[in-house]
Amino acid sequence: MPIKASPFCFQEQFDWGADIYSVYYDAGLVIRVLRNRNQDEGIEVTFSQVEGFRLLDEISLAEYWVAEDFPSAYPVLEVFDGGWAREEDERLGYIRQQREWIIVTAGTCVSVFSQHEPEIRDAVWRANA
Repeated sequence: MPIKASPFCFQEQFDWGADIYSVYYDAGLVIRVLRNRNQDEGIEVTFSQVEGFRLLDEISLAEYWVAEDFPSAYPVLEVFDGGWAREEDERLGYIRQQREWIIVTAGTCVSVFSQHEPEIRDAVWRANA
């Protein structure tokens, strides 16, 4: 199933060494993304409210990456069609109005349902913190 998505807010492209560093949920969702596995800096993506999220290995989402117009190397995308929301609509047998986001790396990816746009900021942390 092709996916239609576009980069959101953060326009810098990440290299293929990017990976999810941590996912923390407590009333809101905070995702730390390494720019490169060999560095201790990246971005922090915060959703103040979420309806759901899932973390999958990038291989599980390979059908997205092969789409001709998939926006490769951008870490935060807003999904407009063909993503997890479409899968859920088909599974449930009816359409729910979901606003969907995906945090994309070469290691793992996080899909998020949230009606609110995420806050994105540069972040530095110690690898053992």
